[in-house]
Amino acid sequence: MAEAAAEYKPGEAPVRRLLVVDDDPVSNRLMQRRLEKLGYEVFSAADGRKALGMIPQTAPDVLLLDVSMPGMGGLEVLEWVRERGLDVAVIMMTAYGTEEVAVEALRRGADDYLRKPLQQAEFEAVLERTVERLRLERQNRALRRQLDEKRRQLEAELSRAARVQAELLPVGAPELAGFELEARCIPAREIGGDFYGWLRPDPRTLTLTLGDVMGKGMPAALLMATARAVLRALSRQNPPERALNLAARALEDDLLRSGSFVTLFHAQLDLPSGTLSYVDAGHGHAFVRRADGSTGRLPGGGVPLGTVPGYAYREGTLRLGRGDTLVVYSDGLAEARPGSLLAAGELSESLAGASGAREMLERLVRIADTGQPLSDDLTVLVLHREG
Repeated sequence: MAEAAAEYKPGEAPVRRLLVVDDDPVSNRLMQRRLEKLGYEVFSAADGRKALGMIPQTAPDVLLLDVSMPGMGGLEVLEWVRERGLDVAVIMMTAYGTEEVAVEALRRGADDYLRKPLQQAEFEAVLERTVERLRLERQNRALRRQLDEKRRQLEAELSRAARVQAELLPVGAPELAGFELEARCIPAREIGGDFYGWLRPDPRTLTLTLGDVMGKGMPAALLMATARAVLRALSRQNPPERALNLAARALEDDLLRSGSFVTLFHAQLDLPSGTLSYVDAGHGHAFVRRADGSTGRLPGGGVPLGTVPGYAYREGTLRLGRGDTLVVYSDGLAEARPGSLLAAGELSESLAGASGAREMLERLVRIADTGQPLSDDLTVLVLHREG
């Protein structure tokens, strides 16, 4: 116990300064000597009123308060300290036979109590217990402050990442002769692994992409940004089949090391003819709603990028007639209804009577608006050929 006042870890507020408040000069002086031998810096006051004046000046860590003093007693000093939320531990001192007063003091916020006349063993045990409790409370507060600061930093980083990710998505749909194009991405968390995009390699061609990286949050977002950049660069000079095979080779090592994969729907539309060339890399969430209301699933498909090294992707084709609509979406829409998987036909039926791509998009997004947080990132792309 003799070294207690000097033992503390870096970053913790040490417990060194004690204020003894007792109107009995003999008892007051005796406690001062005991505490100084234990290594503490000790101050003293003869009554409660003087103690109030000394607390701001001396900034004690522990108060040893006699309950019965003329003028302002120990309970009143205790109340004053607790009302102001001071970082001070309080030990009350009571005479034998007044334990009920000690219980009242504990109820009002005292940390412990001692009975007079003081016994050395009890005195040191109570003091050690109180000092250790105060030290741990201060350490916990310091750790909470550090955690709060880390949390604020993380939230700021996530907010910046969300802004960057949002800026990677297209701003506004391009003007397309005879077609309407709309898309939206809603992350399940602040940032996510879904993405979509389009390019106009030449006036008669539109390239479309919708992807879904396994997982959510920052890891998925980092892989999303990489996959998007690679595929975007390759799509400028290559048709869908070649672009996707080259992208798969470029991303293969990164995906294998991370243990992740990416599902992709990548297509190229010839605007004059309405012919769509596409590759489905394990995505599977795409359908065509024909002008007559029938629904067609897109044939063909492959495996997600990052699952089968060296896999060769093959291209499929279809033609969008007047009034036809291509809908591509992610798991967030397919799994929007808890307990069931929304089928393409059901989603297609929800579009009946819609006036264009914008209204179709809004209807599909509303399906996922169940009032509950999204279980997965939600992305929808709608390409409608005007009738």
